Amino acid sequence: MFEQFLQELGNSLNEAKGKFPYGCSMLFFDFPQMKIIHDEIEKDDIYDEEGHGLEDEPHVTLLYGLHSDEIEDDKVLDISSKGIKSIGLGNVSLFENDKYDVLKFDVEAPFLHDINKELSKLPHTTDYPDYHPHCTIAYLKPGTGKKYTKLFKGRIYEVFPTKVVYSKPDGTKLEERFTLKK
Repeated sequence: MFEQFLQELGNSLNEAKGKFPYGCSMLFFDFPQMKIIHDEIEKDDIYDEEGHGLEDEPHVTLLYGLHSDEIEDDKVLDISSKGIKSIGLGNVSLFENDKYDVLKFDVEAPFLHDINKELSKLPHTTDYPDYHPHCTIAYLKPGTGKKYTKLFKGRIYEVFPTKVVYSKPDGTKLEERFTLKK
């Protein structure tokens, strides 16, 4: 069910061409190791339709589906930036569907669930109430992702968030930057 959500989200984002049906709050972090991981993925395995491919902006979605016209911008940014700590990335796994495999890290950070719960109190729309924080590595051609879950097995990283971005339906992006101590 969550895999279908990801496919529908990708399709709606591509079709919208800069305008989205809902707002989205995301937590971004520096992750230079992503380049090394990308270099290990065979080019022929990459699903290269526009809006897909290799993820070049590592992030975790906090909540997609926000009704931005009913919410004060500062409220979203305030909730999204409370209690931010380091994030653990590990357990490379897949969301599979007919169109592509989504290769991703599972994210270990209990505070993300707290933020998602608070954001979910704001007006929003979702067909998928269970929150599964993850960091997309790449969109791959169907059936090619399993070899990378084996290749990347056991890799664990600690990352430090650098900013929260609230992306509104009209394409406006509001952000709050911060620095965490390592």
